[in-house]
Amino acid sequence: MYKRVLLITLTTLFVAAAASVDGSKSFDGKWMLDKKGNTATVPPPSDLRQNIKAGGDSINIESTFKEPSNGVAPLLYLGIMVTNLKLKADGSEQVNQVGPFMQTSKTTVDGNKMETEWVAKHTSGEIVNGHWTRTLSDDGKHMTLEIKESSTQGQSGTATLNFIRK
Repeated sequence: MYKRVLLITLTTLFVAAAASVDGSKSFDGKWMLDKKGNTATVPPPSDLRQNIKAGGDSINIESTFKEPSNGVAPLLYLGIMVTNLKLKADGSEQVNQVGPFMQTSKTTVDGNKMETEWVAKHTSGEIVNGHWTRTLSDDGKHMTLEIKESSTQGQSGTATLNFIRK
């Protein structure tokens, strides 16, 4: 009887430990912009925080940030400076309204890397293309977001933002 209880207890502890390791390596969680090591053609949004929740093939990203004093979000952060963004992790299309833009994206997740390719069309006809690559560190405590963006108006930019899991 004692051996059986010990075996069940050890099995339960092993499963719980394995689940917690996997959980720390997922994108799910609350992320805060690290003020160090960011590179960008345009400064990143102040106090940027992202809460990422995945379920099935859906990924929901809720963001908070300090609004720019001029009220204008740079095109480089189109889709980043939005309070709620929905993505589909199976590579199928997801459409989001982002200000005056309709943004269509396709996202895939492969291990510690999440890739999102997107196109946003403005009501004026302007088109903005972009790519995001989110990469988790091996310990699951840091995330890097690489941003590439270009528009039909000739504007383009890149950024690498570093986040810390909270």
